[in-house]
Amino acid sequence: MTQELQPDFTLEHIFDNMVELPTFPKVVQEALKMLDDPNVTIDELAEALKYDPSITANIIKMTNSAHYGLPQQVSSVETALALLGHNQIRQILMASASLPYLTRPLYGYDVTPDKLWAHSISTAIISEVVAEACGVDAGSEYFTAALLHDVGKIVLHIHVGGRLKEIATIASQEKITFPEAEWKVLGGDHAVIGSELLRIWEFPNDIVRAIRCHHDPDLYVQRKEYAVVAMSNFISSQLGIGVGSDAFMNRVSPGIMEALGFTRADYHRVVVQSIQKCVKAKDLFMLYQEVA
Repeated sequence: MTQELQPDFTLEHIFDNMVELPTFPKVVQEALKMLDDPNVTIDELAEALKYDPSITANIIKMTNSAHYGLPQQVSSVETALALLGHNQIRQILMASASLPYLTRPLYGYDVTPDKLWAHSISTAIISEVVAEACGVDAGSEYFTAALLHDVGKIVLHIHVGGRLKEIATIASQEKITFPEAEWKVLGGDHAVIGSELLRIWEFPNDIVRAIRCHHDPDLYVQRKEYAVVAMSNFISSQLGIGVGSDAFMNRVSPGIMEALGFTRADYHRVVVQSIQKCVKAKDLFMLYQEVA
């Protein structure tokens, strides 16, 4: 019988040292604020972005993805911004800025850089399908929360990487989910850690909350927005996209179907559409190679 573990003070240590992590790119944060101002022009937005060449390069690459379905290839940020809608611009800005964070190896989770990016971007893409299927506006908030839902794993890898093997062993021995094992060992899981990081990065509360809830059935069934992110993560994991050692221990509450208003037929249709959309966006999955 496995000895009962009491949470230690690791979580407090992580929170105390969270400020050591790099901040989210200021140029992107400023651009996102500009998008909320109806008086800002495309030229002004492009001018603000041009001072970060890696971001501008990623914007052009992502805009040319089949996922966005533009009628022509673009070679400048100005053209890209002119052809895209505001929600699409927000999505591309977030993905471009997140790429360096989401292409790191997470050895304790048995996740390579390509796996982490594939799971993150696929969950974001699937969130659009889930949101549309349950009748809510598939805005950029879903895409952002789904894209960054596992950012807490990066923090845990940096601060308590040596304990992740212990967590994996407990999850396997006790047949519990990886987040449940994280709670046993650390007193919190990567969802809690990730939401705190995004709070420090000054992300909107709805995105912070959706990330906090994505493994907590008592919370994600309370709002359809949170259930969208949790379901998108589950579908990506079940499809085996970018999975690590914790993937197939992932579970969702039966209540999530009711929260989303899904029948079993709806769920199966969403899975098929998710596969189709991810296949269409296969060039987005290869972007990790640009920062490898």
